[in-house]
Amino acid sequence: MSSSIQAVFYGDPDQYPPIINGSRLLAEAGFELDIFCRWNARRWNVSYPAAVRIHRIKTETGSTWREYLSFVRKVVQSGDSGAAVFIGHDMHGLLPARLLGGRYRRPVIYHCHDFSEKDRKIPAGSELVRLFERRFASGVDLVVVPDAERGAVIEEELGLKQSPLVVANAPMRRAAKRTGALHAALMRHGKTFSRVLFRQGRIGPGHAIESTLQSILDWDNPEWGFVLMGPGEQAYVQTLWTTAKSLGVERQFVVLPPVGYDEVAQFTGGADCGHGLYQPVTLNHRFYTTASNKIMEYMAEGLPLLLSDTPSLKALVNRHECGLTANEESPKSIAAAVNTLLGDQEKSRQMGTAARRAFELEFSYEQQFAPVIESIKKLANHKPETGP
Repeated sequence: MSSSIQAVFYGDPDQYPPIINGSRLLAEAGFELDIFCRWNARRWNVSYPAAVRIHRIKTETGSTWREYLSFVRKVVQSGDSGAAVFIGHDMHGLLPARLLGGRYRRPVIYHCHDFSEKDRKIPAGSELVRLFERRFASGVDLVVVPDAERGAVIEEELGLKQSPLVVANAPMRRAAKRTGALHAALMRHGKTFSRVLFRQGRIGPGHAIESTLQSILDWDNPEWGFVLMGPGEQAYVQTLWTTAKSLGVERQFVVLPPVGYDEVAQFTGGADCGHGLYQPVTLNHRFYTTASNKIMEYMAEGLPLLLSDTPSLKALVNRHECGLTANEESPKSIAAAVNTLLGDQEKSRQMGTAARRAFELEFSYEQQFAPVIESIKKLANHKPETGP
């Protein structure tokens, strides 16, 4: 059995926790992994095992379509006939992985993190990639998705021959990190809060940030703060500050700069509640119960959850008694949940403990990713037909 795997991702794996954690677990399982990804000038504090090699490919300049085609060409040229399995991450990674699998007659896995549904408007070049996905995804050997409801849509739209394997986007097991990093960072920004509602990850529209800012007007304690940490477009972040100032709540609002994946837990662990609200602007925002890295990170750090009141999210918090839900469009609804989560410290502590317990018993990436490793081991024993 070959222990070599080649994976393709048209992005930066340093910012995708499931790729980071998956690579670490594959290395632990004895595999060697080459990840071909797009070159990015920004480097994050992320460590990979010695058995994992990251190949950052510089694409040709010009149109986005030309850049992508140059990426595909360079990946295919770098393909290894000795690889046992090829993995394509998202639809832009599927195309070169499928080409390599076809060339060397090896199994292909499609790990679909974010899905572009058929009615979603996307650029013309991406539309061509989506057409390829719909034509060839059903022929891969395994499809992996991060959420069951999202997976059901993917299965139907792609006409999959078998149901996808659901793997929650969770971190690996670790000790909860109750450090002072978050409050030290707040002090550097001239802020001190007695309790913190925290949202980590990319900052952008569709995350109910504006309605949460409005909810601050009805919070029970002016010493509580709403803290964002992650990358975001400067223009959008500026609109958030404008909104906060117009509401008169800027003293209770902070945007902290992003840090690398290996650092973020120490900041998350210093918060008191995890903000996981999403507005249903896309399929990925509608079905994200176990697809949201931040929700799983909050649970790993023992934070109670503030989530949207969709049926699946209600089921999650009710089953594990690990948080509250709110209408993400209603500042009053959000404020009511925040006042309980930050105001009732004993109840909040119990919910946080329950969240951590659920993570340890069910959601750690070691447990979630184990079926993928077993599938890869079976596929690695695949002997391609030699033909007549």
